[in-house]
Amino acid sequence: MLAAFQNSCRRLFFLCLCLIFLIRNGSSAFGRLGDTSPIRASNIQLIVGDNATETELRIAGILRQRILWFSRVSIDISTARTTGNSDFLIYLGRAGHHRILDSLCATHNITLPGRTRSAPEGFAVKSLRLDNIPTWIAVGTDHRGALYAIGELLRHITFEPDCILCDSFEVRTAPAYRYRGFEARQGEAMQKITHARLWGDEDKFRLNIDYALAGANCFYTEWEPGPVYHFIKSFDLMTTDYGVRPNYLGRPFPDAWKAKNLPPKEGTGWICPGIPEAREAALEYWTDIFRKKAQHDILRFYAGDPGGCRGECCKPWGKTFMHLCREFAERLSETHPNTQVFIANQHTDNAGDQAIFDYLNQTPRSWLKGLAYGPGSNAMSTFHRDELREDLFEFPGNGTVNRYLAETLKQLPCDMQLMHYSDITHWFRSQYAVEYPEPHLIKAYGRRTFHARPRALYRIFQSIMPFSEGDIIYCEGYHDEFNQYLWCRLLWDPCRELEDIMHEYCQLHFGKAAADLMCKALFQLEKNLEAPLADNDGIETYYVLVSQAGRRIPKHLIEKNYRWQLHQQKAALDRYNQLKLQREVFKEQRVREALKFALESKKYLAAIENALTIISEPAETPQMAKLREEARLLGEETDRLFGVRNVGYFRLDVPFRDLPGLLEMLKQARSSKSNSRRKECIISAIQITNKPTEVGSISWSYVQ
Repeated sequence: MLAAFQNSCRRLFFLCLCLIFLIRNGSSAFGRLGDTSPIRASNIQLIVGDNATETELRIAGILRQRILWFSRVSIDISTARTTGNSDFLIYLGRAGHHRILDSLCATHNITLPGRTRSAPEGFAVKSLRLDNIPTWIAVGTDHRGALYAIGELLRHITFEPDCILCDSFEVRTAPAYRYRGFEARQGEAMQKITHARLWGDEDKFRLNIDYALAGANCFYTEWEPGPVYHFIKSFDLMTTDYGVRPNYLGRPFPDAWKAKNLPPKEGTGWICPGIPEAREAALEYWTDIFRKKAQHDILRFYAGDPGGCRGECCKPWGKTFMHLCREFAERLSETHPNTQVFIANQHTDNAGDQAIFDYLNQTPRSWLKGLAYGPGSNAMSTFHRDELREDLFEFPGNGTVNRYLAETLKQLPCDMQLMHYSDITHWFRSQYAVEYPEPHLIKAYGRRTFHARPRALYRIFQSIMPFSEGDIIYCEGYHDEFNQYLWCRLLWDPCRELEDIMHEYCQLHFGKAAADLMCKALFQLEKNLEAPLADNDGIETYYVLVSQAGRRIPKHLIEKNYRWQLHQQKAALDRYNQLKLQREVFKEQRVREALKFALESKKYLAAIENALTIISEPAETPQMAKLREEARLLGEETDRLFGVRNVGYFRLDVPFRDLPGLLEMLKQARSSKSNSRRKECIISAIQITNKPTEVGSISWSYVQ
């Protein structure tokens, strides 16, 4: 009995010693056992190894730069650990190229993702303690993996004025899709409308890196080698440009060469390839461009939007287009042998599509990597399509969003890749448009404006992406920045829940304290795109949520936070427009009542004067004026910080209702010499007050 008791005591004593050791010296724990509070760090040592390449040093520099933007800390980049007062260590590099990093990975069981080999572009990161100093280990399969690893690190940092707070975590991941292409674009049309400052190279670099840190691997750059192209290539990332319309000729040519039967909005510069001289001129024109073109990794040839030819000699256009693409690709390969070529079947008809599929299945096409599916590719949608595949509507599967994708994949040869060229930049009149867009918001903002569509885009992504190898999206400005982030994170991991990505985005850009409020604000912003503006309580809800979130963002962060300021600007403009619509409708109601009384009482002149007085009341209330001023100040600040502001501010004086037409009719009634004519004008004025909103009155130059 005594011996058994003594053995139990020894075991208990040994367990206590082990527990004390783990609490005081545990090397696999980031903080002390049971302590989940983040580590505070102000003196950071970033160790890249003595074999670090120039690209790895640039990646380390990006991490240092991002931290120093928000926190006044000390960060030294070195090739080996040095003695000193560092309170935080970060080991960063590629597997097999950093001796100490490889040793740490082996010791602490840090392995890269992958089955038979390390997955391309993958990374692993882990927090632990080395000699009782909090440490992050970040290892990538390749240069891109190392870059994506620091994106993960930054998503686990809270920025204080004089230090950073670091979470304990472990991540091991690789991208789900081969092509993840995005664009940092200011938006030429919006820049002209808002008179915002033009972006410099640093602005473009900054946003491109934002998308890269979220997982992007391909970027739009200049067609000739330029600053953005060289910047992207310096991180071992892929590039593309706006591609080739093979029947475009960018110099004067005879009228007889012009493409046949194109709509006026297609513009000029399109030749008919059925004319041998025109075809040869276009081929020589593009051959000269190819000689100057940057060594892009991916180049797309577009059948339309704009472009094409609808003459008899080019029918079906899909067949003519494919033969042109082959000729152009052969010329391209002379100077760009490593460029992958994709074709986009936009703006074709059913016969043209079938001609493309027949060509791909019958003709050797080593010059072609695959098909890019974009706006106008879907033969079940009227967007950029004059003819639909009616047979596919009989058993439509999951619907128009992906039924034709299934048909496309079935018709493609097995060795051809399908890649998306998705339009997530426009909220109406687009590839994946809002089903019932609010007409007054269309009139207030147009097609290119700051918005977010988390639920819709998440649903669309899950419907279309199983058919493809990835996406290189279409963008027309910074207004879709959230949409691009969401798309990028889903291309990395499509299995994530929407709310998880939303919270990640909001915590990264607005901080932990404001994240929940901004998540709700983004969801509300999407609802507001369809809810009737006049009585939508969500307009006020969005304004309140964003305002409350702003009060939770620390002062040292909100001063630079143009994303939050863009939301507050949008919230103020939405509320202004709602009040404007309510005021205009109320004016119409009072005018209508006055004019109806005139018809009943025959007191035409008095009623007309009363109606004119109502119409002449100020367009703005003090509350509206305050909102306009708030939007102006926020717009000037976002312009200063990042060269962007909301186009809606420059449309506030455009009426929603036809008050100018109503005013003109009332003036005619007042100047009329007979009561019969006055009565006619009054009836016409009443009819004006009953008209629905006319979105079509917006000029094409603004809406497009």
